[in-house]
Amino acid sequence: MKLNNLNLPLILLFTALLALAGCEADSSGDGSSVNGGEQNVDGSGNGSNDDGSKEFDEDGDGIPDNEDSCPATGNDGVDADADGIDDACDGQVSNQDDLDGDGVLNGEDNCPLIANPDQKNTDRDLYGDACDIDTDGDGVDDKVKNSDGTFKAKPAADGGDNCPLIANSSQSDRDGNGVGNACDTDADGDGVDDKVEASDGTFSVLSVADGGDNCPLQPNANQLDSDDDGLGDACETDGAIWDQTDRDGDGIANKDLAGNDISDDNCPTVANPNQEDSDGDGLGNVCDADMDNDGVNDKTDVDPVVMLPLVGGDNCPYVPNGADQAGVAGVGNQTDTDGDGVGDACDRVNNIEFACGVGEQFTPMLASDSQIAAVASVDESACLLPALGGLLCNVSDEGNVIDDDLANFATIQNTNLLGLSNVSLRVAATSGFAYPGHNVIGVSIAEASQLVKLGLLTNGGLKVRTLLNGEIQEESDGQVGADLDLLGIVGLLGGNESEFLVFQTSKRFDSVEVVSGGFQLLSLLDEFNVHAVCASKTEVQVP
Repeated sequence: MKLNNLNLPLILLFTALLALAGCEADSSGDGSSVNGGEQNVDGSGNGSNDDGSKEFDEDGDGIPDNEDSCPATGNDGVDADADGIDDACDGQVSNQDDLDGDGVLNGEDNCPLIANPDQKNTDRDLYGDACDIDTDGDGVDDKVKNSDGTFKAKPAADGGDNCPLIANSSQSDRDGNGVGNACDTDADGDGVDDKVEASDGTFSVLSVADGGDNCPLQPNANQLDSDDDGLGDACETDGAIWDQTDRDGDGIANKDLAGNDISDDNCPTVANPNQEDSDGDGLGNVCDADMDNDGVNDKTDVDPVVMLPLVGGDNCPYVPNGADQAGVAGVGNQTDTDGDGVGDACDRVNNIEFACGVGEQFTPMLASDSQIAAVASVDESACLLPALGGLLCNVSDEGNVIDDDLANFATIQNTNLLGLSNVSLRVAATSGFAYPGHNVIGVSIAEASQLVKLGLLTNGGLKVRTLLNGEIQEESDGQVGADLDLLGIVGLLGGNESEFLVFQTSKRFDSVEVVSGGFQLLSLLDEFNVHAVCASKTEVQVP
């Protein structure tokens, strides 16, 4: 067939179709996308690199999978905690949930702005050691907070705590080396250790048998002990009998080796190893009849050795509020506005306005409170006539005092004779939390005014005590501690009026105990209902 016999238009049409078919083949032959290989029509963004290798972006956020720490989640590269995982898919830390980036979420972090992954909290308060200016909770600061929110150590020379991890409010430093006796392995500085520091930062006495100092507060590098009784000659007068240099046995000498009085012990006949002296008059609190030096006695010397509380004495034994303070605004001469027996100068709560409930400053100790995780327990071991099976002395339904229904109650029953029968109800925090010392405890008891009429609050038949790690700290009858009171008042409990026994504290605690017992000639069946035990999680200041 000759070309000149073909139809020229037909030849041109055939050529165009062949060219179009070639273009379609090229578009699918190398796997590139319709828009030049930058993004597939499905948005997956899988294309080619300049070297011809494949590039994958599963989430389509513009960051290749091999560079994307969140390959399956769209993200913008923000990594607030700098852990290498973008916030968009960081399960542990997202955005502002962990401000200090220590791996502990803000709501659980006891120092949310200062990194402390170990969450160490020596005094078991609301703040971790890293952001607690008083780490051991003894009232003496060991850190200063900077304007930018960071903290720096406060040297002992500038008034800082000389034992920042061991409570020692007295700051006693026998050898004057800037390290308090409580955490100084060689308290008297004679080169012979008297304590051993454990790996957890606590200290234990090093016995003489193990090479410890036989006079821990009296320098005696030679450790001479003439009578070999374990007490060095330096702190023993005759080498044979009880050492008169320390007559009260508190470890602080009051006589030298010649028998002359020396001024080391501020209460030479009453044991007071901490040497607390609130008014700085050189006389320790335990033997000072007027601890705040305001002219109103808080003790009376009924014995040459023992100082006992004086009934009707100073209503603020640690805070001056005597006649010479009458001109101070809000203080006056023993002024007691709410009539609770605690002077305004040191009263941390107005009894007339006291309230306890969820959302109040004073909250009930509940099992459901994760910060407290309260448990209730009973001690009937000292009940009278236990053979009767607790019929005359018992606590029933103790769990009701820590449940969320504040109308529920535990019942305490006791028949007492000469103080021979005792029963107690204890509510304790089990989470490791300890309440601050400057506090007010409110025990909600049905018909508390009836207890007053029965005289249970005045003759020791009923008392409230605080404990820390199982050790009694203070009791409402004044046998332990001071500046304590126990009254019946009206307040709120879960929106309902209830009567409270109010107990003002000064020492840290993790447990509260309500005790029926004490000396009574005869008490027929004492019975009362306890609804709840309330306290403040933060320190309560004087208004």
